Amino acid sequence: MIVHIHSVLVLSACGCFGSFIWGMVRHFKRPTRPTRAMMATGVAAALTALLHLAGLCLRPASSVWLAAGLYAAGLALFWWAVAVTRGRLAACGTGRRSLLIVKRGPYAFVRHPFYASYNLVWLAGFVATSWWPVAATAILMAVIYEKFAREEEKAYVDGDFAAEYWEYRNTVGKYLPRIRMRLH
Repeated sequence: MIVHIHSVLVLSACGCFGSFIWGMVRHFKRPTRPTRAMMATGVAAALTALLHLAGLCLRPASSVWLAAGLYAAGLALFWWAVAVTRGRLAACGTGRRSLLIVKRGPYAFVRHPFYASYNLVWLAGFVATSWWPVAATAILMAVIYEKFAREEEKAYVDGDFAAEYWEYRNTVGKYLPRIRMRLH
């Protein structure tokens, strides 16, 4: 039986998007009524996902294995972060401050594993399609996540956990792990 590679990529993307939707609805703490920022992010993500899927369906696939690896890495990172946080974090765009600093699981390597996982998936779409509209929307979503990451970090730095967060921030990368080389 031959499996069409476009189908594999489309199913991978759908699995990622479905997981992200589940996270927004069931995992993260959110207010009863969504904020404007939450709604704008949801609309931007939905439109980006639709364009992403259109690109996968209509464009010739390129760098298939790299794209598949990025989808898998994004999905694995997302679910690892879900397992560690267990619904204790606020959804992005709520304006709520988190009362804990998570430092285990993927948080031992990157400070924002959820945003990193989303960005890996958006990047996978561009890698798979080599289509500039997908690249543009991936950049747009990365800018949105960066805005939220900065707001979240400012809340920590200005809050009760400032000293602890500064120490954490100085040792753990924002979206990519810090590589420390020891020369002895």
